[in-house]
Amino acid sequence: MSFFAIQVVSGREDAYIEFFSKQRPDQALYNIKKTIRSRKKGKPTLVTSCLFPGYLFFQYHEDGISPELLSNFRKTKYFIRVLPGTDNIKPLSDRDASIIRQLVAFGGEIGSSLVAFDENNRITVIQGPMMGMEGRIIKVDRRKKRAKVRLEMNDSPISFDLSFEVLESIKEEQHEPR
Repeated sequence: MSFFAIQVVSGREDAYIEFFSKQRPDQALYNIKKTIRSRKKGKPTLVTSCLFPGYLFFQYHEDGISPELLSNFRKTKYFIRVLPGTDNIKPLSDRDASIIRQLVAFGGEIGSSLVAFDENNRITVIQGPMMGMEGRIIKVDRRKKRAKVRLEMNDSPISFDLSFEVLESIKEEQHEPR
C-alpha cells in the first residue's frame, strides 16, 4: 500500500476528516498530531497541535487514486489539492512514507520520546516517536524538553518540535574484584 498526502485548509483538518468520513467511511485519513509541554501564565500545560498543519495522509492499495476517490476528495469542504498536484498525483516516496508510517503507528497523538544523553552530550532515543530519527534532530532544548526535528517531505524541508523525557544515565561504577 502506498501513502498519499492531501492539502486542506489549515486548521480545518479534523472538520475535513469528519465531512469526508460521511461519504467514505471505508477510507481512513490520518491527521498526525503532537502533544508537547508548554507554559501558560507560568503553569505547565500540555498543548496538542497538528504536526503537519494543512496536510492529511492516507493509504491506498494502488499507485494511482481511483477517479471515484478523487471526486470524493474534491467535493469535500476545505479541500485544496492532492500532492504534488491534483492533476499529477503521486504517492509519497519510500523515505517519506516510512516516516509517516512510523508516526501513524503511535496513534492519533504523538507523545514524548524517552531519551538519554551520552558523555559527549549527544542525544540517544530509547523509545518513542523519535526512535531512529537521531540524525534528523537539529536542535535540543533541554530546559523545555523539546527537540527540533527536520524532515524532507516531497523534497521540501519541514521542521517541528517534539517533546522528550530524559532517562537519567547511570554511569557504571567500577568495582574492585573481591
